[in-house]
Amino acid sequence: MKIAVVGTGYVGLVTGTCFAETGNQVTCVDIDVNKIEKLKNGVITIYEPGLDVLFDRNIKEDRLHFTTNLAEGIKDAEVIFLALPTPPVKMGQPI
Repeated sequence: MKIAVVGTGYVGLVTGTCFAETGNQVTCVDIDVNKIEKLKNGVITIYEPGLDVLFDRNIKEDRLHFTTNLAEGIKDAEVIFLALPTPPVKMGQPI
């Protein structure tokens, strides 16, 4: 299955890597050019125990990809996950 994950923070990067680990083709999208360049070069931008092993394996197996181009990232995706920051608000206030 082709999956897109928008956002490469703790939730997005771990989610995308785990989906790739289960055999899916995953493209992770982020607006942070520096972060995407690091990820493309094999540098993980967060710390999560064991993520490095899964990340490296799925990069080598060509199942995990990164881009800053949203249109490219979601092209032909069967499922799109949004892993974006949620703005904090006071309890009960509308967003």
